[in-house]
Amino acid sequence: MRALTETEAADWCRKQRLTLGGDNLPRWPLATHTIRFPVMKDATRLAWFAGFVERSLRPRDCCLLWVSLTGVWPQSENWHLYYRLRQTYGEPRLIEEAPGHLFLDYESADLTTFLEVGLLGSWDMYVLTGTQGYLNAFFSHDEWVGFCGEDATALTTIEEELKPAGLLAIRDS
Repeated sequence: MRALTETEAADWCRKQRLTLGGDNLPRWPLATHTIRFPVMKDATRLAWFAGFVERSLRPRDCCLLWVSLTGVWPQSENWHLYYRLRQTYGEPRLIEEAPGHLFLDYESADLTTFLEVGLLGSWDMYVLTGTQGYLNAFFSHDEWVGFCGEDATALTTIEEELKPAGLLAIRDS
């Protein structure tokens, strides 16, 4: 994992041809087709859910996890764990200084762990694959996760795989 500043994360997104908004964050949704689900509330299954999201965004060469909002539910944030994870990569900066986390393809377990910490803290997080045409995701502190991509079939597959876990797609009216 390599930590990126906001400027570096925005530059990475531009190189991947991802559209940024006026706030210099990725503009959601990033693709034609989208689907949203409630975030799993069962803390005993958050590791499974984080792993599911990570696996759903394959294949990819790398993945940018960009934390865009923290502190909404401070009582659920585990900053000690988060910063200990970053320290394992030799990264001493605060999240405000480097909110981007670039994971290479072989760092899937690390990405899953960082997703789980963000889920526990109810953070807003973009999960961007950087592989043109593949899926991306966004976690909202409002307790939903969205997937987007150019292939509607991939989203249907995610929907079918989440049904047994009791997670049904949120249909916007």
